[in-house]
Amino acid sequence: MSQLYRAAPSEGLIQHPLDSMTLIFQKSSGITHMVVDPVPAILAVMNKDALTAEDIAGRLSDSYDLEDSGAAADIVLARLVELCSLGLVEQV
Repeated sequence: MSQLYRAAPSEGLIQHPLDSMTLIFQKSSGITHMVVDPVPAILAVMNKDALTAEDIAGRLSDSYDLEDSGAAADIVLARLVELCSLGLVEQV
């Protein structure tokens, strides 16, 4: 069974696009994270749902032209692990 992930509640985050990056202020920690694509897109498609990396890659493929869904899921999984360490995503 694949691991499920859930994004931090959006009301606890303030996102601000800035050129090629996005600044995400996390109210609970007081930390501002600087992220680049695909992180903002991943957080946006997660909404409040608990999803696997494969689910997220599938949702992203609805809006973006992804060449290989298997490779996309691997990339999404790597970003999810990073986002967990930042507290922006949690494993459920």
